Parts: sequence; structure tokens; C-alpha cells
Amino acid sequence: MGTAILIGNGINRLNNAEASWTHVLKTMSAGNSTPRELEFVKHKPFALLYEEILLTTASAEKHFDEMRVKTQIANLVKALKGNDFHHRVMSCDARHILTTNYDYNLEKATRQQFVQKNLQSETKYSIFRRYGVAKKFVWHIHGEVDAPWTLTLGCDQYVGYLQKLRGYATAERTGQRGSPFKRGEMDFDARGNFIYSWLDVFLRDDVHIIGLGLDFTEIDLWWVLTYKGRLKARGWGVGRTYFHDWHLDDVGDVGQAKRSLLTSLGVEVKPGVCDSGFDSTYDQFLADEFGV
Repeated sequence: MGTAILIGNGINRLNNAEASWTHVLKTMSAGNSTPRELEFVKHKPFALLYEEILLTTASAEKHFDEMRVKTQIANLVKALKGNDFHHRVMSCDARHILTTNYDYNLEKATRQQFVQKNLQSETKYSIFRRYGVAKKFVWHIHGEVDAPWTLTLGCDQYVGYLQKLRGYATAERTGQRGSPFKRGEMDFDARGNFIYSWLDVFLRDDVHIIGLGLDFTEIDLWWVLTYKGRLKARGWGVGRTYFHDWHLDDVGDVGQAKRSLLTSLGVEVKPGVCDSGFDSTYDQFLADEFGV
């Protein structure tokens, strides 16, 4: 058992205004023939709003071209700049860095060559998608910009991804099939003959979740949290999960409901008020948890 980090888009937003999903949505709408002004945007989950833009565009143009939309988003993400916190995260004593981000700012922060180290070939989903750099692995669990089709954005792909994840987790545990964690092989990343996934890392290790909003439509992540909680309840030796929930002001009813749900799943919620901004909160987290 070790320590891993799951990091979301918050780290990019520290120095990239265009990293917000609001900016992504505006870009998608402007670059496609959306026939009418999108209504009630702030009340719609992103994964379903993506489907709305995609399908209304297809209806207007009489042509379904999701690859064009995903390539637009990939090009937007490629322009995001790294910052010192990417470097400091990669300096942490954590061998596995899991990220929902599509960019390579974490790998680039090491200033070393990074090499694709996928343990199985995948064209659309990202159960085994990772890069090796500086004796670490960076797992792009929602896809990567150099392979736009892998970007997990809409409801359809989230559901398909969840189906793949659950199938992997519950496959017959014999030989090299299925999850090595479920076979009781806890040193799977220290042995060269094992195929394992980011799910195995998440189940085994103590995981710190930072810079991630955990939208309720990210059903893959909510299932993984639920699955880890169920295994713990059944007596499995899973690692701890910490959700660092940082806010500039009041968390609100939705935030409180999310904290309540996470606690019930066995996640240790660590709330924080960012009095001096998010930079200082990241700084405090990295200093307290990893001494960097």
C-alpha cells in the first residue's frame, strides 16, 4: 500500500482562465451550428449539456461529427500552461498520479522525457492509459489530448466507460484475468508480469483527491468510490480516500450534500476555506501532506 493523488482541473485553473468548463462550453457553442441559445445552462450537468450541444449541432447540420467537437476541445486544452504546482505535485512521494485532465502539464513539469506505458491497448476508454516519467506513472483516466476520441465528455461515453470499469473489476479472477487487487496481488506494480489498472491503484492506496469538483455526472468516479466503500464494508484491506474540498466562500447546500454522501461512502472529507486564494491552499496541502 502506498499513497496516490487524484488531481482534477483545479490545478490548471490557477493560471489559465480558459481552463474553466464555462469557457469550454462557449467555445463548443461558438464553433458549431447550435441552432438556438442554450437554455438553463447553469442548471444542467456538463455531461448532458455536452450531449445537447452535440445533438442539436448534428440536427442543424444534418451530420453527426463528434470527432470534430472533441478535436476542438483537445486543441483548446493543448494551449493550457503549466505552473509551479504541477512541478511540486510531481515531486511528491507518490508513485501514481491519477488525473482527469487531458493535458500533459504534469509530465512536462518534470522536464524529463515521458513515455506512454499503457498496459493494454485502448482506442476509446482509459482504464490502462498512463505515461511513465521520473519513476512515476501519470494515469489519464478521462483521456488525453493527443487521442481526442478518448476524451470522456458526454453521458454516452461515461456510461460506456463505467461498463468497462465494472467488467474489469468483476471479471473472473484466474491467471492474468481481471483485477490483480481482487486476486489479492497487492504488489502488482512491483512485478513485471501483471496487467493492472488505475482502479487497482485507487483501491489499494491511500488516495488524496484535490482540485476536483466530483460532479454527480462523473458516474465512473462515484462508482469507484462506492465500490471501494463496499469492499471496505466486506472486510477488504483497501486504502483510505481523502477528499480535499476547498471553497472560497460558503459551500452551499449542494456542497454539504456531497460531503454527506462522500462520508457515507467511507471517504474522509477535509474541508478548507481559501481565505488567501487557492494558491495558498495548494501550497499548504503539499507542505502538510508531502513536505514539498
